[in-house]
Amino acid sequence: MPLAADDNYEIPNYLVADLTRIVTKVAANEGWYRQSWLGAAIWQLPDDLMLLQRIVAGIRPSLIVETGTKYGGSALFFASMLELLDLPKSRVITVDIQETEEARQLLVNHRLGRYVQHRLVASSLHEDVLASIAAAVASTQGPVLVFLDDWHGGEHVLAELNAYAPFVGENGLLVVADTSFADLAGTPVAPYRSLLHSNPRSAIEAFLQTSPGFERTNRFLLPGLSNFADGLLQRRPLD
Repeated sequence: MPLAADDNYEIPNYLVADLTRIVTKVAANEGWYRQSWLGAAIWQLPDDLMLLQRIVAGIRPSLIVETGTKYGGSALFFASMLELLDLPKSRVITVDIQETEEARQLLVNHRLGRYVQHRLVASSLHEDVLASIAAAVASTQGPVLVFLDDWHGGEHVLAELNAYAPFVGENGLLVVADTSFADLAGTPVAPYRSLLHSNPRSAIEAFLQTSPGFERTNRFLLPGLSNFADGLLQRRPLD
């Protein structure tokens, strides 16, 4: 039965969705995410680095908070974006449960390390970590960007969402990395054993059910491969 002319209905492109899932699995298992930024290791797809730069350029954050320092490449990436955008007062806070020697050396010695306000070494949910971030947010005049990219188990990501969402105001953005893990069930992505039911995407769904003040946004998305195309969350505009 044909749709009426005034029906507001978008037919999903299932072929594109299926192909995207296949390519995502190939990218994950072939290690396409193993990139570098200014010589520092960074585990992001090139398309996602372009997405992140569109986000930073679009909201011009006064503070960027990331969980998951790893080798320090993402903190350096964010710092370089702030430098390029001529935001000398903006800062980065990076959190990881352990600090690699590569990250410490990089962020201490690189000239862009001055943008990194804190390197917090503890669980992203530790009360001292949350208190430090809350204090930084309270003293910040401008948008806050939060990028959650450490442990990708669903329960942990949901706890992070609930803890970090209050740091994001109306003009900020809350980004959850690797929502594509939901599409990787059945592939060898150690150490996650329950990807089908416990992943960043399932955490977002649970979070949105209890957090009506947030919604997904696609305003920074362009066609291409992404590990977190459905992981961009913003506050709903006030009526």
